[in-house]
Amino acid sequence: MCRKSSSFLSWSQVLVGLGLSLALGGCSKSGAWFNGPEKPVDETVQEYVEPKPGKSVGLDRLWRRGVASSPDKFLLHPTGMALDDTLLAVGTFQGRVVAMNPADGSVYWKADLGAAIGGGVAADAERVYAGTTQAEMVALDRRDGRELWRASVATAVASPPRVVRDLVIFVTLDNRTYALDGATGQRRWVHNTSPEPLVIMGAGTPSVLRGTVLVGYASGELFALSLEDGKPQWTYNMTIMGSRSELDLLQNVTAPLLVTPRAVFAATHQGRLMALQPNSGKPFWERAMSVIHTPLLVDDRLVVADVDGSLSVLSAADGVPFWQTHLSDALLTAPVMFHDRIIVGDSKGRIFAVDPASGRVVGLDHFGDPMFADPLVVGGHLYLWTNEGNVYRFQ
Repeated sequence: MCRKSSSFLSWSQVLVGLGLSLALGGCSKSGAWFNGPEKPVDETVQEYVEPKPGKSVGLDRLWRRGVASSPDKFLLHPTGMALDDTLLAVGTFQGRVVAMNPADGSVYWKADLGAAIGGGVAADAERVYAGTTQAEMVALDRRDGRELWRASVATAVASPPRVVRDLVIFVTLDNRTYALDGATGQRRWVHNTSPEPLVIMGAGTPSVLRGTVLVGYASGELFALSLEDGKPQWTYNMTIMGSRSELDLLQNVTAPLLVTPRAVFAATHQGRLMALQPNSGKPFWERAMSVIHTPLLVDDRLVVADVDGSLSVLSAADGVPFWQTHLSDALLTAPVMFHDRIIVGDSKGRIFAVDPASGRVVGLDHFGDPMFADPLVVGGHLYLWTNEGNVYRFQ
């Protein structure tokens, strides 16, 4: 059995430890959205100036539902939401799963798991799944929240689960990927690599392309695993060598891998964004960017939120930058497309609307609730899950 990781940090602790002065300018460098860039992006770090677009983002709030209190300092609610046409479910740091009607925010049911939830929740047509920091994966009845099964694993569940076919797939703190039977909780297969002595308490949800599970670990390693039996098909190590401090040793691939038939996009918070071939894992471009949220793919453009508070658009084919805008002196969420604008929030409670063609900030709201969970867009509506324990729906 692999040894357990000796310590972990939340993302809030990592940001404080790094002493990030996210001092970045509010101007953007732009090329055309559909044409090639004229010159490389200027990556000079400047003093942060908040964008002043002069207008609101323009979101119309339909409802707000408070489902939990704020977690302790430097800790976060699990960020992974489950959302479809008839169910919105979140997990809380206090160990509760809350299922709601996405149309009006009314609560269907609440279930107390008896331990803090790690990563977040997922759902299929019959069940809602949530992992705990006490090394368990739990399945709840989608209709009433009744517990159906509880399966033990080696260490804390670190990622939101992914439900594929009849499998529930997730990553634990000690660099293991589990695939459990969704109906029974029986273990189908486990893949593991060496655990790390210091890790960030969080991992990306495994991604799936056809019959392959793609996962990134705290070691900086990427693996393509057979969905059938978990056997590795290829691996690639994204570790940056020559680190000097203990925080530099953190090589986590925290963002879920963005997988398309043409490329696998993977990123580490330590400073590598890469595109790899899905069948072989061979990289075909790389850029120096520190990323902890999954990029957004729009047509042939990759929209990336960097940990330094900047938003960039790159060519998905070769990584060439089109524009970069320094939005925030805080941690950004993942970007989403909402109608004709890129929407992104930050950990200081701001919401930005950005023009995808130029990178110009066209709207800004001081929302107030710190946001670490990625916004979701379903059915023409935007959903937010904030670290104050509130869920919102906007149109």
